[in-house]
Amino acid sequence: MGIGNKGNAKELNGDIVAAKTKDFTFTINPYVWFTGVGGSVGIPDISDGYPPYVEFNKSFSDLAGSLKFALMVAGKFKYKKVILLYDVDYMNLKDFDATVPDGYGLASANPSFKQLTTDLALAYSIGTGSKNVSLDVYGGTRIWSLKTEITFNGTNGTQVMKSGDKSWVDPIFGFQADFILSKQWFSYVKTDFGGLGVNSDWTYMLIGGVGYKFSPQWNTSFGLKYLGVSLDKDKTVWKVNEAGLLLSLGYIY
Repeated sequence: MGIGNKGNAKELNGDIVAAKTKDFTFTINPYVWFTGVGGSVGIPDISDGYPPYVEFNKSFSDLAGSLKFALMVAGKFKYKKVILLYDVDYMNLKDFDATVPDGYGLASANPSFKQLTTDLALAYSIGTGSKNVSLDVYGGTRIWSLKTEITFNGTNGTQVMKSGDKSWVDPIFGFQADFILSKQWFSYVKTDFGGLGVNSDWTYMLIGGVGYKFSPQWNTSFGLKYLGVSLDKDKTVWKVNEAGLLLSLGYIY
C-alpha cells in the first residue's frame, strides 16, 4: 500500500488515501421563511386610557398582504473545530388586525412592526463516533431591534397612532446536529434557549429540515423554524411566537 503526498487523494493497489480536509470553510444560506406570528405587543408610548398591549394570532396567509419586505440569511465560518454561527432575519409587517381588551371603548387595533433579529454564536464541534453525524454546541447572543406602531380604532370611528422603538440583547445556548443520509441527502436540527431574565424572560429557537446536495458546493433544504420570546420590560411588551415553513439555498466554500 502506498501513501500519497499530503493534501492529495490517490488510489494505489485498490486502496484510497483521503484528501486532507480543509481547515477553513464557510457557508451562506439565504432562506425564505413562510412564518405566522402570534402574541401580545405593547409599547411605552401607550398612555392612560389605552390598553397596555394588543393581541393577535396570524398565519402566513393572513399576513401576506401586510408583508412589505423580508430578508433572511444564515450560515457559519468554521476553522478546524471552532465555528462562528450567524442567522439574520428581518421582517416589515404593516397594518394587520389585532384585538384589544374590553373596557377601553376601542373596536380594534392595527399594529405594524419592523423586526431585525441577529443571532451570533461561537460553537465547538465535538466528536460523535460517527462519520455521518456531526454535533456542534454553542453559546452567544440574540440581538433584537424593533420599531413598532399601533393604530387604535375607537368604536366612534376615531383613530390614534402610538409608536415606540426597542433594542436588546439576550444570551443563548444551544446545539446543532447534522446528519448525512446518503451521497446527496442530509438533514439537520438546531435549537437554543436563552434570555434567562437578562432582558427577555426567555427566548427559544428550533430549526429542522431535510436537504439535497446538487454538488459539493450547492444545496437546497426544506424545513420548519420556530422563534419565540417573552419580553415585558420598561413598559415594552413583546411576547411573540413566530413559526412556519422555510426554504433555503446553500453555498459551501
